Amino acid sequence: MEEWQKEISAAFKDLTALFDGFRLELTELAEEVTTEAQEILNLQWDELKEVLTELWQELEFEEPSPFNWDIHVPTQPKPDPAIHPICVGCVNYNGSAYGGNLLVCGFHPYGCTDEACEDWEAESGNDLN
Repeated sequence: MEEWQKEISAAFKDLTALFDGFRLELTELAEEVTTEAQEILNLQWDELKEVLTELWQELEFEEPSPFNWDIHVPTQPKPDPAIHPICVGCVNYNGSAYGGNLLVCGFHPYGCTDEACEDWEAESGNDLN
């Protein structure tokens, strides 16, 4: 290997080490910012819960009922494999009732009656059909 090739190789190694160090510093900074942001949000939520609870109690209802301020995030309904086996793992599955009627999906409101659904699309990470 000629001298100029060795110099270029050494320069690329130095540059790679520099970028690796920068990547590590950037990753650490992102983790610190994320952790601090989460702590700030938690503190602000706790303070807001305290203020709202005090306001609720100041309204002087006969008997203040304890109120659960924790946020509940509803989950997406999943198909019952015994009733709609074709729909298991499909991103198009709705599964909500409207006026007492179950909407299976927009393509097949009452469910697919075929052995396989041509409109079936996998949820992220699923590939069942």
